[in-house]
Amino acid sequence: MNSDEVREVLAGLGYTLQDHGKEFRARPLYRDSDNNTVLSIKKDTGRWIDFKENISGNLVDLVKLTLDCNIEDAKTYLTTKVSSTPAKVVKPEVKQRKTLNAESLNKLIKNNKYWNERGISDKTLSEFDGGVCESGKMLNRYVFPIYGERGKLVGVSGRDIKKDDWTKRPKWKHIGDKSFWVYPTQVNEKILKGSKQIILVESIGDMLALWEQDIKSIIVTFGLDISTAVLNSLLRLDPNDVIISFNNDSESNHAGNLAAQKAKKKLLRYFDENQIKVALPSQNDFGEMSSTQISEWYVNL
Repeated sequence: MNSDEVREVLAGLGYTLQDHGKEFRARPLYRDSDNNTVLSIKKDTGRWIDFKENISGNLVDLVKLTLDCNIEDAKTYLTTKVSSTPAKVVKPEVKQRKTLNAESLNKLIKNNKYWNERGISDKTLSEFDGGVCESGKMLNRYVFPIYGERGKLVGVSGRDIKKDDWTKRPKWKHIGDKSFWVYPTQVNEKILKGSKQIILVESIGDMLALWEQDIKSIIVTFGLDISTAVLNSLLRLDPNDVIISFNNDSESNHAGNLAAQKAKKKLLRYFDENQIKVALPSQNDFGEMSSTQISEWYVNL
């Protein structure tokens, strides 16, 4: 690949390039930034480094990160762009992070009964600024605000607290683009930076159960996949151990078990094998475990 081809790929992705001799400089499009030179891309190879986030890779990695797609789609995009007889391709839209109106949080009712009955104390809940929503899209849900960079509200996640057997309401509902969420870094970012071990869990409920036992080096994945945002944070934090602790669905559809192995395979592209471990809860999730069971689980990591 030559410099013209690298330039063509980057321009197609939407990058505004500055010429710095043997490299291009640009503002990263995969995260919020106002620095037009923090991303460096080699002209002859396409290898890049984000100096602020301390992450790097080849041109396929940059396409994947920018378009928030899988590795196969990134390779296809790159091959099409540098083809000698290129097909007419519609440029994929680069995802932009949207923010929400934080004033809506003022209407949340500080009623912790649902979580208190499940062993989560007011002290733990007070750190996350949640509350019950009594109207709108999050009616009858305990809502947790999700903050991004610069303290902007980028989403909310709500747990159904009045679920009846006859309803089909999902247990959790999210508003906002969760592919950008790295939660709860708004609370535990310093803890994560100082820890050599990070635990990945599926939901806020799992996080609260661990937090109650003073286990706070946690990132919530909001599902069974590891997003680019979470992956970037893991690379930046560079822990000695990443513990994948999705739900233990061994008695049902095995979804969490299979997803944990898939997530491990994904992380092994970026970390050494001895850094990645799957350690599922002994029950279906951490919310179903007693404090003693959680302590025993943690000791055995």
